[in-house]
Amino acid sequence: MNHELLVTVVCGVSYLVAGFAVYLHIRGQVWWANPVSRVAAAAAIGLNLAYLGRAIALEGLVSTFEHSFDAIVLLSTLIGLVALGTHLAPRLRGLDGLLFLAAGVVAFSAIFVLRQPSGVMSARPWFISHSLAFAVSGVFFIAGGVAGIAYLLVNWMLRRKRLALVRKVPPLESLERFGRWMPIIGFPVFTYGILTGLCGVAHRPDFATVWYRDPTFLFAIAAWLIYAYMTASLMYRPRIRGRRAATLATYGLGLVIVIFLAREFLSPLHQ
Repeated sequence: MNHELLVTVVCGVSYLVAGFAVYLHIRGQVWWANPVSRVAAAAAIGLNLAYLGRAIALEGLVSTFEHSFDAIVLLSTLIGLVALGTHLAPRLRGLDGLLFLAAGVVAFSAIFVLRQPSGVMSARPWFISHSLAFAVSGVFFIAGGVAGIAYLLVNWMLRRKRLALVRKVPPLESLERFGRWMPIIGFPVFTYGILTGLCGVAHRPDFATVWYRDPTFLFAIAAWLIYAYMTASLMYRPRIRGRRAATLATYGLGLVIVIFLAREFLSPLHQ
């Protein structure tokens, strides 16, 4: 087993253990669940950071993130850090489990791109900010989408009057506040990622090709429109709240997943 696959498996399993431990704590108040979730999450984050640090030391920052595998490791690390932050916030306790599971799924997805190089859209060093911007905005969008899923689940439990379980999960107000700020923060970073991507395409010798038909570009524009509408609505239209905002966030999360799949398997620009 090479070290990339080892990192993927260990980190993915650790995140899933952390998420399952959170579930045990919520359902049964198991005393050892919280320490296990923290240790498992810290182990996954630490291993990811050690791997990225080694890769950067050997290859340099720009060369490291030309690899899809390393970009996914960074994404799972950032999601894990957000999950650990919500774990330490009493009013968001419970959301951390879903975020740990999301980090685990992202970590395991790296299996499909083990050391597979991404297409280099631009050889200029500044272009590394394109990949980093998409990773950072992806974290905010994924966190917001997961918060939207949690909001809909808690709302469903309230409507079914499952009050014993509702008392152990985050209140709707906290989920709504968290979910509202995630797209607001992530949208300008995502916009920067799209603009730098267009600049990178413009510097390619094959710029005249039909880049505007690339699946990644088309889905990214669709996601940009959804998040632009969501951001403007959350800031200036008070009626876009609650279930409506949570549903929009889940749609955005679905598009983020589609963009990732299109980028890795369908995009001529990134191959």
